[in-house]
Formats: sequence, C-alpha cells, structure tokens
Amino acid sequence: MRSRKVDVATALTLITIAMWALNIPVSKVALGDWEPMSFSLVRFGLGGLLYAVWVLARERTLRIQRRDIPMFLAGGFIGIFLNQVGYMYALEQTTASTVVLIMATTPIWTALMARALGWEFVKPMFWVAIGVATLGVLLVLWGSGGSVEMSSVTGDLLALLMAATWGSYSVIVRPLMDRYSPAHVSAGMMLVGTVPLVVVGLPQLLDQDFATFTPSGWIGMGYALVGSLIIANLLWFYAIRRVGAAKTVAFMPLQPFLGIIFSALLLGETLDWRQGIGGVVIVGAILVATRAVVPLARAVDPAAAGLLE
Repeated sequence: MRSRKVDVATALTLITIAMWALNIPVSKVALGDWEPMSFSLVRFGLGGLLYAVWVLARERTLRIQRRDIPMFLAGGFIGIFLNQVGYMYALEQTTASTVVLIMATTPIWTALMARALGWEFVKPMFWVAIGVATLGVLLVLWGSGGSVEMSSVTGDLLALLMAATWGSYSVIVRPLMDRYSPAHVSAGMMLVGTVPLVVVGLPQLLDQDFATFTPSGWIGMGYALVGSLIIANLLWFYAIRRVGAAKTVAFMPLQPFLGIIFSALLLGETLDWRQGIGGVVIVGAILVATRAVVPLARAVDPAAAGLLE
C-alpha cells in the first residue's frame, strides 16, 4: 500500500512539474500582450474565485481556524504576491531558460525554511551542496548577463526571489494540509494574495488595450489559469500531503531541463555555455542536498536520534 502511495505521489509530482515547465515559455509569449501584474491579477483573481466556488460546493464553508490565519496571510503574501512579482518581471526582463535554471534552486530554499522552523534536520553535506549550488547560480547569472545589460541582471535576481518565495510557500502550506483540503488551502492563499495584486495590478489592467491582443495572449492566459494554476496546484498539494514537502520538491531539478526544451521549441531560445554548466552544477548540488534532509517530528533531538554523522 505504501509503494502505491509513493508511486501516485511521484506521478502527480512529475505531471505537475511538466505543466509548470511549459507554463514558463507560454507565459513569456503571453507577455507580448499582457502587462506583468495585470496578467497575475486576472490569473490569480479568477483562480481564487474558482477555487472558492469549488470549496463551497464540496465543503460548504471557506472557514479558516483562528490559529491558521497568520499562516494564510504569510502564505498568500509570500507565495502568491511576492512570488508573482519575481516571476512575471523576471520573465519580462530575462530569458525563459534563465528563469527555469534559477528556479532549480527552489529545493534549497524549501529546506532552509523547513530547517529554520525546526521541521526538518539537515546534515553537514547539505551546507556543502548549498555552496556548490551557489556557484552554479553565479554561473547562470554570469551567462545570462554576459551582455552587461542591467535589465537582464535584474531579471535574474527577480528569478531568485521567485525561487525563494516558492520554496518558503511549499513549507508554509504543509501543516495546513493536515486540517484543510488542497482546494481549501489554494482558495485561501489565492484570495489573500490577490489583495496586494489588486493594488499593483489594477492600474496596469485598466491601461490594457484588449482590442490589440493576439490569440497567443488569450491562449497563454487560459493555460496559465486552468492548466498551471488550478490543475497543477491541486496535483502539487495532493503530492505534498501524501509524502511531504521535501520529497515532493526534490523532483524540482527536472523542471529546468523540461523548461529549456519547451523554451527552445516555443521561443527558439539557446543556452550560453556558462548557463548550461551552471544548470548542471545546480541540479547536481540539489540532488546531494535533498539526500541530506531528514524530516523531523517537532522537538526531536537529531543527535539523540542518531542523525548526526
């Protein structure tokens, strides 16, 4: 039974990562018509409402326990609002291939957040892997900013913000999955995150000239909303609930390779040699790092548990 549980979670995770990898070049194409924050506002505003309707139809309530309100507020602000600021402006200012390479650092941010909260223990090798992965990130930044264009460097740093906020978000939602359904968590987080998106996205949305939109703009929004946001998020949350955040996020290194393939097919992008080497270094370091992370029950002493080497 346990093998089946893990296999289902693995399948869901792989499908989700493929859908997210495809979303990056698709969103890049859509930004030819959309302003970055107006795109996110429409996407998450509609997504939050659809999730809310789904939850009300199935669970009859959107109620959140008082003790969980801070986590929903933090998750919505970090995992929705800040993540979208980093993601959308990174796509606007650097290549889709660079975004997916830097996104590969997500497991490191996840493990760091889980360790800071005392939910996971990391062995010494983890810190070595972080150092190696940092060198890989620097290679990616060097390669993508090789033309010394400030906009490209800014886009790379925004991609780092995106990876860090998503890694933190994956940890924040884990305890909530014990008390709420994935759709309930998604609805709450998206509705919270939409509030600051309204502030920064509404002026852009009001300035949009929808009469000039191409089919790519609408197709991109449709996939980003239905495929990447609604379907993929549900699959992701189900996987996290089955096997935990660390094991689920450990598959994230596959996303750069899939993203680069999709970016080459849809956008004709090619990699600088420094980006290619940096991507390999990041993925290799993360494979080592994820093996050095051990889930813990709270208040467990790693030394007494025999986890220290």
